[in-house]
Amino acid sequence: MSAMAERQFSVWTILAPLGLIAVAAISLVVVRGALETPPPGPPEQSVTATTPSITVDASVPTTYSIRKGDTLSAIAERYGITTDYILQLNPNVNPMALSVHAKIRLR
Repeated sequence: MSAMAERQFSVWTILAPLGLIAVAAISLVVVRGALETPPPGPPEQSVTATTPSITVDASVPTTYSIRKGDTLSAIAERYGITTDYILQLNPNVNPMALSVHAKIRLR
């Protein structure tokens, strides 16, 4: 028998080249994906926090402790300021859910 006839074929002789081809194809896809530039997204928006520019009377306290039944509009009216001004000073305050004894800034 010739040397070729005596050589035995195994599963690995078929799977090894297929595996190499698969790894090469996957590598190509990954590298190509990394090189592509993403599509442009929406333009970035910058937000600048500013201190309200309202002149407040010195008789207005710096802070106020919320009492039962208080509303922002009632507090604003009591001290001659606007609810928008109070909300600018206190951006984390939910005007629809004031917590009793919570402190808010008034100036």
